[in-house]
Amino acid sequence: MALRSYQCSNCGANLKVDTYNMSAVCEYCGQTLTLDAEEVSNILSEREKTKQMKTAEEEQTKREEARLKHDTELRKIEADASEFMEGARRVKDGFETVKTGFNTVKTIATFVLIGFILIFIVVVLIIVLKHFG
Repeated sequence: MALRSYQCSNCGANLKVDTYNMSAVCEYCGQTLTLDAEEVSNILSEREKTKQMKTAEEEQTKREEARLKHDTELRKIEADASEFMEGARRVKDGFETVKTGFNTVKTIATFVLIGFILIFIVVVLIIVLKHFG
């Protein structure tokens, strides 16, 4: 935006521009300067361009903030998912350990049962042999 400075042709002081009345008044000597319609149009056009640029910058800032928020939330979701998957892997490993332990106990129980059966057979054979022998 190009800022325009108006100076009093009488005393050289800066003028305050009143765009509503299309004039400028010197605060020091009181001289009034009437602005032409084209000059007021240029001033208003510059003001509108400045307003549009500010709005565009604000919208860009909002988009960037939204993108950063989205990226942060996405990273948190990814971290949570990774943590969940690690927990699931640990649970699976735990189940595998329990399953392996159960199979070991089952194998030992089978051998113990076979051992009892063999001892029972030996005891029965001893009794039979003593009885008939």
